[in-house]
Amino acid sequence: MNKLKIETFIGEEEINAPVYKIESFPITNPLAVEKAQKILEENEGDYLSGFVSLIYNDVVIFGEEQITESLLETWSDLIYIFNSHYDGRSHGIVFLDNASYNDTVIQENGQFYEIQLDCSQSFLVPIEIFKNEVKKEFYKFVEFCKNEKLQFSEESSYCGLLETYDELLGT
Repeated sequence: MNKLKIETFIGEEEINAPVYKIESFPITNPLAVEKAQKILEENEGDYLSGFVSLIYNDVVIFGEEQITESLLETWSDLIYIFNSHYDGRSHGIVFLDNASYNDTVIQENGQFYEIQLDCSQSFLVPIEIFKNEVKKEFYKFVEFCKNEKLQFSEESSYCGLLETYDELLGT
């Protein structure tokens, strides 16, 4: 079957809601632009909150529970698998300010990436399928940021993502 889907959502926790709720929109939704601009404005361009959804064979590996204050950091960690310094060993994925998922790691395990969310949850995803989907969604995310002219501060990791984007396009 090997059906993998990765999607980026812009959103944040609704602090004033009577029940825990996350208001989020996929980056393909026009409302995501408004939400992203609002979040960046509130955070002086440093942070863009949301989450990356990763579903493999109808099993949710990442989702709303991995909401992060910095999608830039999460994407930097996800695309590290393309870095020439990555040797297949354990590499952390940061969901900034999400204490529940601080220990998430990815590492090669034969023909698979093993994604370990915590000490009790681990998933195997085929390397080539995962790499292809990560690259496609990373391009979509960066193009969303560029095309919508989102304003990031110089202190954010946005410039680093743009460099990686250009490098990956060249390969």
